Amino acid sequence: MKRSIFLLSLFGASILYAQENDTIQKEEIQLQEVSIVEKLPITVEKVTAKLLQKKNLGQDVPTLLNSATSVSITSDTGTGIGYSSIKIRGLNEQSINVTLNGIPLNNPESQGVFWVNMPDLASSTNAMTIQRGVGTSSNGMASFGASVNIESQNPSAIPFAEANVSFGSFNTQKYTFQAGTGRILNNKLSIDGRFSKLDSDGYVDRAWADLISYDVTALYELNDKTKFRFQNMFGKEQTYQAWSGVDAETLKKDRTYNYEGEMYDSEGNMLGYYNNHTDNYKQNHYFLSWLQDLGNQWKSNLTIHYTKGKGYYESYKNNRGLERYKLNHLTSEKRNLINREYLDNDFYGFNLEVENQKLNDFKVFFGLSANKYDGDHYGNVLWVDNTDWSDKNFKYYNNNAVKKQFAAYAKVLYQINKFDLFGDLQYRYVGYDAKYLPNGENDAEEFRPFTDTFNFVNPKAGVNFNINSTNTLYASYGISHREPLRIDYEGLNGKDKKPEEEFLQDYELGYKKSGRLSLSANLYYMAYKNQLVPTGEINDVGSRKRTNSGKSFRRGIELDANYKIIPNRLNIFGNITFSENKHENYTEEVWDENWNSSLKEYGKTKIALSPDVISAFGFEAIPFKNVLVNLTNKYVGEQYLSNTEPVDGKLDSYLVSDLLIRYSPKVKGIKNLEFSILINNLFDVEYESNGYYYEGGYYFPQAGINVLGGISIRL
Repeated sequence: MKRSIFLLSLFGASILYAQENDTIQKEEIQLQEVSIVEKLPITVEKVTAKLLQKKNLGQDVPTLLNSATSVSITSDTGTGIGYSSIKIRGLNEQSINVTLNGIPLNNPESQGVFWVNMPDLASSTNAMTIQRGVGTSSNGMASFGASVNIESQNPSAIPFAEANVSFGSFNTQKYTFQAGTGRILNNKLSIDGRFSKLDSDGYVDRAWADLISYDVTALYELNDKTKFRFQNMFGKEQTYQAWSGVDAETLKKDRTYNYEGEMYDSEGNMLGYYNNHTDNYKQNHYFLSWLQDLGNQWKSNLTIHYTKGKGYYESYKNNRGLERYKLNHLTSEKRNLINREYLDNDFYGFNLEVENQKLNDFKVFFGLSANKYDGDHYGNVLWVDNTDWSDKNFKYYNNNAVKKQFAAYAKVLYQINKFDLFGDLQYRYVGYDAKYLPNGENDAEEFRPFTDTFNFVNPKAGVNFNINSTNTLYASYGISHREPLRIDYEGLNGKDKKPEEEFLQDYELGYKKSGRLSLSANLYYMAYKNQLVPTGEINDVGSRKRTNSGKSFRRGIELDANYKIIPNRLNIFGNITFSENKHENYTEEVWDENWNSSLKEYGKTKIALSPDVISAFGFEAIPFKNVLVNLTNKYVGEQYLSNTEPVDGKLDSYLVSDLLIRYSPKVKGIKNLEFSILINNLFDVEYESNGYYYEGGYYFPQAGINVLGGISIRL
């Protein structure tokens, strides 16, 4: 079976693909520096709004990007709704810079991207640009392994109203309403608004999601040279915890089982499940931009931003000692209890971008950014069994982290004959200070105070050789650094060594061909020093523990092709990545029966959760007027859950197919009317897309065949 799947993937990769003008394709990268379109010697892919909206029936952004090159995705709930994540070249979001109009979306402490906090983000998106490798300096932040920039939609110049409703398996429901004023106030002001409500029960037991979001964007065009843009994006989520996965034995018997929320009595008898064993978070983003044409082809974009986030995990704990909760004065006996772990944070700063589209034979870009994150972490106990405990303001741990970042870059593109020469130099400062707040110390918690400072210099260079108007060869080299995450410092004591910064050298060599037949091929070699890789374990809130791995590398070849067999009627596509992702000599601390520790060497092992083969292929056809059919197949090779290549901790390869059918009748008086049906996992494949390792493998099963249907109307 595995062999047949692999051969099918190779066959699909040999097929070529193209879609009118709205598909995932190698296009001109839209530089965020002032939204200038340029061809750069970097490995880049652009996803347009039209493609995103085709399958936007409720699933998160990672799922909508699943067919992009070198991309693999997973979902805790098994449906792509709720907690979902994306990997590029085997790198997860902690190594992927994700920005919204150039403003970082990665959490400064975890560096993760919580798509669940931004429900229905795709409905407010104009395009997404994916850079693989180090790429180019993006708005002052370090590009480390991959970057994704999300470009928001600008308000419509024409008044409109739109409603999108979808329903599907697992009681999934999505309601989206959008409207725009068009240009008002002497054609200077335009305002768009969106409200979305999304609910789903999830494939995994009790993995439900209750999501709300809105987005308000206003554009004021003072004149041809001066524009002001304001955006307020809000998201609120409540999801049942589903981050424990299931062990191999349970997977065979009950693949949807969820350990989270189990309740037991003092005798160990199962009582049921706690209804409010949930993750609760709301996040409010504010962006204000000033875009200015300075004359002589100089342009600038100044954006100030502020994000307020607050939320908590509420959990039912069985048979817990009360000392770690500073409540042992109530009783020395173990008790069941309910606790909350809070996050309360502020993130604010500015980005300044300046560009000149043509300064003699040069194009120059400058960027400056400064951000500050201030986050409180604290916990309280709501209830303790068989006690009169009721102090909801009591904090059994309480700590704060402040992270300051400053970055500046300059880059130049010089055109000479058939060559485009590109240079980029970035400086980045990071100051990270984490401390206990008054009475917040708790020896039972993994947190320990730390202070760290980093100064990074990240140079990049590249060259295009334009063979002709449709064929280009390119090469690039880049250096990047990345600081450790909060979780990398957890559990340290005075004798432990601090985690070290990651260092990356990235080499890229590629070929691009545009036209009716478009092709791209890219060779890459990513050499790491002290890469922070997942150990296989997770902490008590589902975050992956990591460790520095010495020297390691990721190398591979990425191929994709697009072909319009019958323009506007039949298009076929394929992409495939072959890669090798390994440690030079992975070592791990082990303990004997007397708890004496030593280092064990494993040699050249595969990096955990890094598949060697990733492929997407399929076709899109318009067999009848106003009817579109799209079949997309996704293959992901096997992956180890730990860096030691355990036999009992491995994800099998899988091939999953999704079928989309869309009907768009023309109705007088209606600008756009669409009926869509999306059949996910068409052939009902049983597979697991993620997992972790703790004395054996734990797995996250994904849904079998499931259906989403939707109606969209625009007036």
